Amino acid sequence: MMQQIGMLNAVPSKRLFLSIIADYDLNKSICELIDNSFDMWTRNQRSGSVNIAVTLDRHDNRIVVEDDAGGIEKDNLTFIVGPGQSGSDATDDTIGIFGVGTKRAVVALAKDVRITTRAPGGNTHQIMFDDKWIEHEDWSLPLFEVDELPQGVTRVELSRLRVGIGFEEEELLRDHLGSTYAKFLKLPEVVLTLNDEPIQPRFFDQWSYPPNFEPRRYHGHMRTPAGREIALEVLAGLSNESSPTTGEYGVYFYCNDRLVAPAMKTIEVGFMKGFAGPPHPKVSLTKVIVSIKGDAGEMPWNSSKSDISTNHHTFLALHKWLVKVVSDYARMSAVGGRVAGQGVSA
Repeated sequence: MMQQIGMLNAVPSKRLFLSIIADYDLNKSICELIDNSFDMWTRNQRSGSVNIAVTLDRHDNRIVVEDDAGGIEKDNLTFIVGPGQSGSDATDDTIGIFGVGTKRAVVALAKDVRITTRAPGGNTHQIMFDDKWIEHEDWSLPLFEVDELPQGVTRVELSRLRVGIGFEEEELLRDHLGSTYAKFLKLPEVVLTLNDEPIQPRFFDQWSYPPNFEPRRYHGHMRTPAGREIALEVLAGLSNESSPTTGEYGVYFYCNDRLVAPAMKTIEVGFMKGFAGPPHPKVSLTKVIVSIKGDAGEMPWNSSKSDISTNHHTFLALHKWLVKVVSDYARMSAVGGRVAGQGVSA
């Protein structure tokens, strides 16, 4: 016999914000904010150009991320702080979907957060919160109208930082942004800057091969268990140099043009005995680049878009075939590495 005796309050505690600080570094947090900019641009049909400027202000110990991707409507401002709330839908061809990225990122970066935005045709709105707000369970926030930003602009200002922003951190971030958003940055209408210097795209598709070991491209469409169609492109080959030290061989996953997982060398993608073999210098020419495009809900990324979820149905549908491709090129690597000096670059 089952009898209801009451109701439980399942409203999340704000402590969930503080619990993730250790999981988010500078690179991951800044990318969450840039993801929002590209998603806004995508939801606006990618009309016109998009400019995203990241500033690491070492003098004042603050970070500013500003974009002109469209601004946030007043009625949608709750998406900024409400866990699980998002402006993206699972059927959007976007990056964000889980509704947790911005919240985790800004809290991980700073103790004081100020977000100012102006949607086209609207007024400029601003919200602010800090650690004192997080310490109390009241989720309401004051909303202000402030001096006008240009239409379509959003500015995120972070101060009293929890992370370092020295010269070394800046260079690591620059390299990370160049590889993460390379497919966006090759578009002439996209400009991403760090401390006023444009980020240059960095790709991993440089090849060198002896005869009969040329890279191969596979492409097509796949229908997911949810009945949705996603586009798939895979480029597999031998790298132009052996990289056992830098670790740049392996499997690269792009989801909706964003690099999610670089240089995977796990058993899930075939690096195990009997297939590609364990990671080893003899297979360090192997490189397989997987690009998936489609509904955000069909992308096999984790909630921070920092790795592939190998239990996701899209990855599982690719798994067997992907392992075979990786294994084939690992075997080629073992042979091709011995004759790479005779190779042809591509």
